[in-house]
Amino acid sequence: MKPSIELIRLIAVILIVFTHTKNELEYGIAYVIVEQIPPYGTAILSIISGYLYFEVSRHKQNLFFKKIKSLLIPYLIANMVVLILVLFVYYILGYNPLNRLSFDLSLITEGLFSLNSAPINPPTYFIRDIFVIFSIIALVTQKEFKTLFVILPFLLLGTLILRLDVAFLFLIGVLYSKYYNKIDKKTLIITSVILSVILGFFYVDFLKFPIAFLIFILLIDIQIKFYNTGRFSYLLHLYHSPIIVISYPILTTFIEDPILKIVAQIAMALILVYVFFLVTKKYDFLKILSGGR
Repeated sequence: MKPSIELIRLIAVILIVFTHTKNELEYGIAYVIVEQIPPYGTAILSIISGYLYFEVSRHKQNLFFKKIKSLLIPYLIANMVVLILVLFVYYILGYNPLNRLSFDLSLITEGLFSLNSAPINPPTYFIRDIFVIFSIIALVTQKEFKTLFVILPFLLLGTLILRLDVAFLFLIGVLYSKYYNKIDKKTLIITSVILSVILGFFYVDFLKFPIAFLIFILLIDIQIKFYNTGRFSYLLHLYHSPIIVISYPILTTFIEDPILKIVAQIAMALILVYVFFLVTKKYDFLKILSGGR
């Protein structure tokens, strides 16, 4: 794995952590940093996923089963953990922590399987969509008809891909990898900058596409030494949201400053996930939580 990929992925996931902090910001530089820039993290991850598919995954056999191990199982475990915590808090402590879902069948259909909306652990919708995309690819390229057990329920009972921008940017990553040696990188950079300026004036909602791509192409070929952070990044993506939700009420009793609250939430997520990461390194069987990474 390129060290640059490890760096880009870690940056993207940390941006996603920013997205899920609880705050009262409405304007200013802090608002831009915490609310407007972080959504680019998912866009960058989508491009990376497409790039790595064409560079690595497409050459492997049994793609579907490999993605069950690396995507589906960690996704299900991360959402089951949150589901169990929610049920415990509701039925034992008498507190309702849900603001989207109800205590009925939707806890399974939506909260766990995410048929039509983000699951109970919201950031993992990305992993759900990427798994569906890989299932479609495995069906088309490797004739893996077992993928229909995944594709058909979403197609008939729900929404096949929750966020089409994830699929679009995945395709961008694939195309970049495929035509890497046939395109002029400087031209791509200039084009991305021009598109960013135009969209910044007229279509702000689409600004993240060229900017995410620009960040990707600027960093993908840099020559650096960097740690293998794949497992830590994945665990951070999977578990930062429940950590923030649980720790926020505790932090607010000690911290009043709104900026410090945000910093404390991010620090708490990074520290606790790092401890969790160290535990999974010590016990080999826990690699299942990060898809074998």
